Amino acid sequence: MSRDLRTALAELEDDVRLVRLAPAAEIRGRGRGRLLRRRAAVAGGFAVLLVAAIATAGTLLPGERETLPASPGCAAPVDLTLPDSSAGVAVRVLSGAADASRAEQAIKDIRVRIPDARADTTAREELPSGTVAVIRYGPRAVGEAAFLDAMLLGQAEVIFVPSRADARLDLVVGPAYQQLATPTELNRALVEITPQDLPHEC
Repeated sequence: MSRDLRTALAELEDDVRLVRLAPAAEIRGRGRGRLLRRRAAVAGGFAVLLVAAIATAGTLLPGERETLPASPGCAAPVDLTLPDSSAGVAVRVLSGAADASRAEQAIKDIRVRIPDARADTTAREELPSGTVAVIRYGPRAVGEAAFLDAMLLGQAEVIFVPSRADARLDLVVGPAYQQLATPTELNRALVEITPQDLPHEC
């Protein structure tokens, strides 16, 4: 070991001897104080999340029933219940596209998601070129119409028919139809729906 290094170590040892160390109890006290502050911050964050969850509790979840009584303008009580899955949606699919192959593809896509979808090849409507789809529904299918519109990425023209007494939807596939929402897109759209977003004009 060189002389310079020995001298530096000796000076460092002298400096360390002069350093005043805090008592062990004081060091433990500081550590406990930091732990308490950290726990208080976590509890505060949890409280903020709880308040936010309560504030958004008005969201209508799939399967959660909310029905409004029938009014003079409606043929049935208004049902705002979102279906648990697409399997519970009764829909009749009509073609509104001049291109028959596009309508057939749309019907195939919809039947993958909605096994009970019925294609009506006899009924046909001419829709404007920029129309993705038209959904017609009555008071008993308000939630189902919102579900189907979310499946169509919110691009459908949704028409409420107060005089309709059944729970079936009519879906007219338009010339601008491209594809259905992915499961992730559908779930995201459904989570954002609240009862106030559902049309119930009765």
